[in-house]
Amino acid sequence: MKRVKRRTYSILTLVLAACVFLTIFLFRLVANGGTWATHHVNPGSQAVGSIYDRNGISLVSAEDRGGLVFNENAAIRRANLHVVGDRQGRIATGMLVAHADDLVGYHFITGTYSLGGGGNTIQATVDAELNRVADQALGGRHGAVLVMNYETGEILVNVSGPTFDPANPPTISNDDPAFDGVFLNRNLSSAFVPGSIFKVVTAAAAMDTFADAMTREYVCSGSIVVDGNRVTCTGNHGRISMERAMGVSCNPFFAELALDLGGPLLRQYTDRAGLLRAHTVDGIRTRPGNFTAADSGSVALAWSGVGQSENLVNPLGMVRFMGAIARDGTPVEPRLIAHVSGGFFPSGNRMETGTAVLPSGVAHQLRTLLRNTGTNYYSGTFPGLAVAGKTGTAEVYDGRPHAWFAGFLDDPHNPLAFVVFVENGGGGLAVAGSVANTVLQAAVQS
Repeated sequence: MKRVKRRTYSILTLVLAACVFLTIFLFRLVANGGTWATHHVNPGSQAVGSIYDRNGISLVSAEDRGGLVFNENAAIRRANLHVVGDRQGRIATGMLVAHADDLVGYHFITGTYSLGGGGNTIQATVDAELNRVADQALGGRHGAVLVMNYETGEILVNVSGPTFDPANPPTISNDDPAFDGVFLNRNLSSAFVPGSIFKVVTAAAAMDTFADAMTREYVCSGSIVVDGNRVTCTGNHGRISMERAMGVSCNPFFAELALDLGGPLLRQYTDRAGLLRAHTVDGIRTRPGNFTAADSGSVALAWSGVGQSENLVNPLGMVRFMGAIARDGTPVEPRLIAHVSGGFFPSGNRMETGTAVLPSGVAHQLRTLLRNTGTNYYSGTFPGLAVAGKTGTAEVYDGRPHAWFAGFLDDPHNPLAFVVFVENGGGGLAVAGSVANTVLQAAVQS
């Protein structure tokens, strides 16, 4: 009898273990099935499917024997490299890699089977021609251009430089500065010192904390001394308040604001803005930013309020924040895929709103401030455009400053949020502002 019990217990243990392992396998199959099915060692993972832009322009399609055919225009191919990817799969955020399961037509129920065997069709949200305009405006420099419809979340422009022609790829060595970071989409996978575009976050924190934020004044005499160190400015602005300080980008004003706010509180608002966390764009995880809450009264905290010190910002995180300001404090989540068709289970990416990053009253106040800045200080750079935004010239230790321009069009007919970043580009308005104007003028006319 004891022997029978032991055998019964042994069998039950084996059955239980089998159930546990089966449950784990099924969980991993549901979670990772698409990745397994599209792995390069899988005979069924050869290139299939097609990718089109929002206007039906073909970006890439598969040949019968598994090859890839890119757009016939070399400029279009270069500009859309980081959206599509390359033949070797070295751009992990490109759709050929990140959405290989969608292209193959993988589904948990049907596997990699697709109607007609040709895979699925992805229609991207990007405008291939606008990407070409942005890439041309970037002019071969390292940087990023991102434009998003802040009412729908559709990313219209997603350009990262440097780039290359995926149909005729060059030989790229690891130590070639011309192609430094070429396999990274700087909009999604990088974070950089923001410089003065971060003053928008400092202003937002002050508006929500201090009742007199718009009327309080500080004195700028070309610099201020904090903790025995000097925070310099580009001008001598005298007694100055928020509106003019934003327009002339007065460092002492925002340094003083940061000192009054304190490191922990300023970090809290940076996090609420969505700049410290990774975001997910159609399953692609973006690079988070950084803000170190320096000690009270320290020069590091003063510089943090200006967008220097250890601050880092991801371009997509910043464009999402700018879109939220334009929408009374609530962002729409960015997306790169309009819909996937051709299989048994076609899908479309719906608009998804995020959690409010600012109270609506603060967002409205900040929107007005940035619109006034655009009108009074940048109008000559953006003729005919209702630009609300902020320039940035971010000092770095290894060369010329990074050039930034971030903002949105305060225009219901063209609800566009944007970020332009030019690595070691120099002045924010002259360099990044010029690129932004070229792209936005084309966008509102398209």
